[in-house]
Amino acid sequence: MLRYENIKKITLFFSSIFIALLLLEFFVRTIIDDGMNLDIEMAKYAKDLKIISKNKKIGIEHQKNKEGYYMGVRINLNSLGFRNDYEYELEKKNVLMLGDSMTLGWGASKTFSNYLQSLTNNKIKFHNAGIGNTNTIMQINNFFENYDNLNFDTIILNFFINDLEKVYITDISKIKKNSQLYIWINLQIKRILMRLSNTYHWSDFYKKTFENNEILNETIDEINKLNNFCIRKSISFYVNFIPELRDLKNYNFNKETNQIKSLLKKNNIKYYDSINSLKEYEEIDLWVSKNDSHANNTAHKIIADFLFQNIFKNELK
Repeated sequence: MLRYENIKKITLFFSSIFIALLLLEFFVRTIIDDGMNLDIEMAKYAKDLKIISKNKKIGIEHQKNKEGYYMGVRINLNSLGFRNDYEYELEKKNVLMLGDSMTLGWGASKTFSNYLQSLTNNKIKFHNAGIGNTNTIMQINNFFENYDNLNFDTIILNFFINDLEKVYITDISKIKKNSQLYIWINLQIKRILMRLSNTYHWSDFYKKTFENNEILNETIDEINKLNNFCIRKSISFYVNFIPELRDLKNYNFNKETNQIKSLLKKNNIKYYDSINSLKEYEEIDLWVSKNDSHANNTAHKIIADFLFQNIFKNELK
């Protein structure tokens, strides 16, 4: 009899926990997940549109022919994994955009690739190869693994201030991957740990990545590798600096940006920086939302205008 009562209590205990977790999962999905929660939307994007690459240097790749809605906008991937509504055509003049979520256009319905397509009257095809949560090393290795056999007239490597960050790739179970409760709790724990650490402030965290000489040197080596490839293939190559859109008027990363620029200049690599075009605007008018400082449509249009005036206007002539 005692054994039966113990089993009954244990069963009731675990059943209560299970029901509580189900209720919490329901709460996160219906209340916290309003379609504009940056952390949850990023997790959905990773689950739906990304795969872990067999090549550790690449880390993350986009899936092919997939689409989804994140932060209220549609992201569609074509047969090459580019965020394009069209496919690569050999007979066209083609430009490849490499970069991270700022190039991808996280939270923006139109990216600077789209705007440039319009500005050039569709005479040039702009291929958006941006992948969120990747760094420059990963982006360039992805190019050589998957796209170096395609004919591009121009390649632009879009550099953001966190592109020296070391990215750790982990494959979690399907249950964890599909549980928004797990994702949300895990992110809250990480946020608390960051606040308790010395790298709590986001600007300090970015600055510290530039102190890692191993990654810095490897990044420059990879950029040189891509530049040399472009020289051999008679491809125009540029690095485009996209600034952090917080605190633009008192920009906190001039030293770090100049560090990369001096290394590019040393290796005769052309670069452009759109910060002066963007800093004229109120920063919140450039953000996807007040909690997400990714570039919105307005910011993408400004970047496109800047690149058009400096690069593609003359090419069209």
